[in-house]
Amino acid sequence: MSGPLLIRGGRVIAPSQTIDAIRDVLVVDGVVAEVGEGIDPPEGAREIEAEGLVVTPGLIDVHVHLREPGEEHKETIATGTTAAVAGGFTAVACMPNTPPVNDHAGITELILSKAAAAAQARVYPIGAVSRGSK
Repeated sequence: MSGPLLIRGGRVIAPSQTIDAIRDVLVVDGVVAEVGEGIDPPEGAREIEAEGLVVTPGLIDVHVHLREPGEEHKETIATGTTAAVAGGFTAVACMPNTPPVNDHAGITELILSKAAAAAQARVYPIGAVSRGSK
């Protein structure tokens, strides 16, 4: 996706800006450039009509169960983060209850490496408080 994007007429909920109103959002180079009413689109901008939809910053899920490493037949980091992004989540924190347990730096590094390769949601691995979660 390249060029400016104008999201027009959605319900913008941006807690850090104390906004909860029908607004337009202009995105330029992947960054929100302007939020307001009646924004004129720049030359070549794509437009999305968002009436009846919610426009909000990416969500963060602080308790997910990505089944990798160890139970990839259930889910991988790639499939889990792809699903997260499809649901509006830009970051997830994954629990350590995998076999093997995320109880040392090597497992954490593996999770981060797989997340980087998937290039979807950011992944924040949560480490077990004890070896083997005992």
